Amino acid sequence: MRHKFKSLLPTVFVLVLNGSAFAQYGPEYNHPELKWSTIESEHFYVHFHNGAEHTAKLTAKIAEDVFEPITSLYNYKPDGKIHFVIKDYDDFSNGAAYYLDNKVEIWASALDFELRGTHNWLRNVITHEFTHMISLGAARKITRRIPAFYVQSFSYEDEKRQDVLYGYPNRIISYPIPMTVVPPWWAEGVAQYQRPQLQYDLWDSHRDMLLRTAIVENKLLTYSEMNSFGKNSIGSERVYNQGYSFSGYIAERYGIESLRAIANNMRSLLQFSFDNAIKKATGKSGSELYREWKKYLEEDYAQRLRDINAQRVEGEPLQKEGTANFFPRWSPDGRFVAYLTNEGFDYLGQTVLVVREQATGKVKAIKGGVHYSFAWSSEGNKLVYARKSEHNPSHSALYDLYIYDLHSKKEKRLTQGARAQSPSLAPDGKSIVCVVNGDGTQNVALFNMESSALKLLTEYKNQEQVFTPQWAPDGQKILFSLSQARGRELYWLNPTSGETTPLSFETTDGVSRPTDQRDAVFSVDGKRVYFSWDRTGIFNIYALDLDSKQITPLTNVVGGAFMPSVNAQGELAFSNFVAEGYKIALLKNPQSLPPEVTTYYPASREQVQLASSNGNHSVYDVSAIKHGAYDDRALPDYQVKSYRNQYTAIAVLPLVRRDYGTTKLGSYFYSSDMLDKYTFIGGAAVNHKKDLDLFLLFDYRKFTPTLFLEAFNQVRHSSARDEELGDLRFRYNLTEVSLGARHSFSSHHRSKLSFIYDRYNANIKYEIENIPVSFGYTYFQGKTLAFEHHHEARLRAVDGEINPRIGRDVNFRYAREYNSFIHSDGEKAFTLSDYGTYVENYEPHNVHRFQLDWTERFSMPGRSGLTFYGRGGLLSRDVDSFFYFFAGGLDGVRGYPFYSMEGRYLMHGRITYRVPLFHHMD
Repeated sequence: MRHKFKSLLPTVFVLVLNGSAFAQYGPEYNHPELKWSTIESEHFYVHFHNGAEHTAKLTAKIAEDVFEPITSLYNYKPDGKIHFVIKDYDDFSNGAAYYLDNKVEIWASALDFELRGTHNWLRNVITHEFTHMISLGAARKITRRIPAFYVQSFSYEDEKRQDVLYGYPNRIISYPIPMTVVPPWWAEGVAQYQRPQLQYDLWDSHRDMLLRTAIVENKLLTYSEMNSFGKNSIGSERVYNQGYSFSGYIAERYGIESLRAIANNMRSLLQFSFDNAIKKATGKSGSELYREWKKYLEEDYAQRLRDINAQRVEGEPLQKEGTANFFPRWSPDGRFVAYLTNEGFDYLGQTVLVVREQATGKVKAIKGGVHYSFAWSSEGNKLVYARKSEHNPSHSALYDLYIYDLHSKKEKRLTQGARAQSPSLAPDGKSIVCVVNGDGTQNVALFNMESSALKLLTEYKNQEQVFTPQWAPDGQKILFSLSQARGRELYWLNPTSGETTPLSFETTDGVSRPTDQRDAVFSVDGKRVYFSWDRTGIFNIYALDLDSKQITPLTNVVGGAFMPSVNAQGELAFSNFVAEGYKIALLKNPQSLPPEVTTYYPASREQVQLASSNGNHSVYDVSAIKHGAYDDRALPDYQVKSYRNQYTAIAVLPLVRRDYGTTKLGSYFYSSDMLDKYTFIGGAAVNHKKDLDLFLLFDYRKFTPTLFLEAFNQVRHSSARDEELGDLRFRYNLTEVSLGARHSFSSHHRSKLSFIYDRYNANIKYEIENIPVSFGYTYFQGKTLAFEHHHEARLRAVDGEINPRIGRDVNFRYAREYNSFIHSDGEKAFTLSDYGTYVENYEPHNVHRFQLDWTERFSMPGRSGLTFYGRGGLLSRDVDSFFYFFAGGLDGVRGYPFYSMEGRYLMHGRITYRVPLFHHMD
């Protein structure tokens, strides 16, 4: 009975956590050093830690600004105040809407993503996540306190020991029936569409680039593919991007109220087809509208690109493999070009700094995990770059500066927790200009190589963002990109006075729409500036003569040209975006192009209809808060209070489970405080025999280690026929309580220390001459002190779960067990006490238990993978077989029943070779 009980515990965890809001990303760092405070407004609470107060106050203001515009659009208001949690202890940018908990998490750092344009981060992300809260709430079928129902089935092996009731589990089926059913493309599409009149998010040049290249190169996601993520970075972003475009297409043709109608249709308890919900709102199914939208895009882009297609200038491919090939940088002598690449990886963030020798084409990897722009030293023997590290007292993931010596092949860390990135080394080698981040605002800073002092050169305080600062060759000034709301502009910076002035140049095309100027670099002689600009709606590389102020395009691409670098010979290397990602391209002899050949004609988009004929909810005056009208420098005088624990409503997930031939009814449940400092999750299920499954997990995260309490209880009933006593009825009650602490030492190492108490009771009922007799006893008591350490280093990949190919998992567990097991000789199992009652006689089975699990994964050709797995175990002395290792079953020697192999010593190995049969299934 003991081993079956223990084996089901991981199953319970998986089944519950997959249906909960407790998504854990990366290592578990609790950050007890942070002091949390709260701001309360009419409709919101904003919780923030020290160092993020400005972001928190601005969040409260923006959230109140958009409350009525978004709730009125969907005719839905939340059932309580929404809690915003502001985080700024990592260099990380994201937002997350926990719509079932009335909670939104916002990271203060602005998003700098290669597939998105630059917008006002807080205005955009707050409205985006709040739109999630409202649109998903409008589509929810029942109360948010019941997120889903579960239908489950457990099956067991026929073979079992005499001292257990059932065999080991061999089949587990768990199917959730969610009460909010919308596809990802719609959820993310409407969250980006927001209210288009606000213009916090808009169809910018990056979004158009991603869709345009997909159409031109026949890479558009199908309607089915838009219904799921699980792709590489380009593919997953297309779910967002196509959802944005497709949602806008529906709104433009059927009125913006059609978005609300679709949500309301999904609210019906029996409506699970999103296609039908669209048809009820528009008269056409989603698949029909998709085909129309695709045809429109194909015709529209063909017309808009007609001049560009006649004279493309895209250069020769220098680095074709990979989807993230960024920031080519020529060495001072022009013999080498360094760049970032993710060749061999699936995600844009998996970049490696490499150096390519032009004469031979040989590429050498320098350092993994490098992000943003980097720089050569003037001598060409060193590289300065930024990468993220957790090696600081708080384990925060922060960017720091490093310098790498190409001769000695040694890396030196220059800063500690500086939140510094995008370095550019001064011509004299004495200082580095870089970008520093904090409380949602970025500034240009100067790092002194001798003193290691970091000094701010700018004093931005209102969510401004700065990018890629570059020293002029004479070392007298710095050129950088600045975003104060939307897009980027190029600015000069005087490093002595801190004065900034816009980079001026002359244009003759009368461009009036907002544009984006980025990635500026100098020619070797300092007379020209090269940068990427979306003057026409497509990013191309432009050259600016600093004396004449004349500017001319050098590329004419269909996708987008970014991140230029020019050597002394005039060769231009840049990053060229195509449907499959960013590639490094080379123009050996770039020529100025007449501007007219780069003409990209406007889209033939229809105007959004603000309302249908009844128009009660869609019309809302946003003139005072739309882009360009708001003033976020002025903040209300919010009262700041110390954070007090506020909890999410207890969520209940009812379940029906078919288990060992019986039907169980029950529920999972969970809740937490808004900062996830206290969390609990539990479950209960019972059948007609009164068999019970109970568990409760509680985590306390206010200290550096996470303290936990876990309790499990199972009750089972069975019967048998005895020749002397007749019918016997048995009741087994198994309880386990575990108390301990978990701690992550890094992204790859975590440990757990726990004390475990087990108690297994049994009760026998029978009749003697019609007189009921009941006899209860405890047949096992255990006390265990256990230590466990886990090392995990895996390659993140789109098929990483089904086909892990690179990495290592090592799990070591030591346990000192103090086991008291009822005497194995039935005649000695009980002693008659002086009081006339029977008392259990126990045998000690105290033992040291060691177990090691080791997995090594190797990548093989064709994305196949070879895995070696080994498991070893040792018990320090002979004990009752009840405590043995068992080597069969699903997680052991497959094909053999779990209980078929047992013993004090365990050694088990497995070699697995996985070959993908299909790489793409729609």
